[in-house]
Amino acid sequence: MLTTQTHESADTAQGPRDVATVFLDALTARDFSTARTVLADDLTMRMLVPPGLMTDEGGDAAIGWFSSWFTDADPFQVEASSAEEVEGRAAVTYRLRLRKPNGWYLIEQHLMLDVDADGRIAAIDLLCSGFRSLAELAPDAASESGRVHHYDAGDLGCADGLAGQFRQQIQRIPVGHVLVVSTSDPAAKEDLPSLARLMGHVVVSIEAPGDGRLVITVERGK
Repeated sequence: MLTTQTHESADTAQGPRDVATVFLDALTARDFSTARTVLADDLTMRMLVPPGLMTDEGGDAAIGWFSSWFTDADPFQVEASSAEEVEGRAAVTYRLRLRKPNGWYLIEQHLMLDVDADGRIAAIDLLCSGFRSLAELAPDAASESGRVHHYDAGDLGCADGLAGQFRQQIQRIPVGHVLVVSTSDPAAKEDLPSLARLMGHVVVSIEAPGDGRLVITVERGK
């Protein structure tokens, strides 16, 4: 899960696992400036991606790769992540569900990191699944197969009934189906997605059509 702790800097990080955690938290928050602080200027990067083996050099170049993969994603959801030490190296893994301009994708990456004596990442070996299409999660496609359900909550917010109504509505639909919730309460933009994730569901999108309402799309996860 995405951590909400304040990011450390390279100067406060200690061993390989600490450095890896700083890097992971920054990446999964798309805070590329913080991620750059733990990369050595002369870093080497090897990437095994679907097109084949690729290499690059330099901290700026490495951050450029991550930025090119993730900056234009909206929403950007972290399904799982971990940072561990493996006998002097650091192992970082994360799985992301995200929407790019041309559709929904799932991507998983595994990184092995070498950390130098200054607490900077000197080498990255990256294995990438590639962007795996999740076109079936798009609301239009799901609607065609009867997988989308709608709930108009009026002006309800989580403080005055929306939370309970959402629980009832999401439990009425099958696992894997999508519930589209419409509400005019602005606080629901933060409250409802947090509740949905806490319950084990996937927030597919949060949209503001421009008429004063929020449209929050949630896939039932369990």
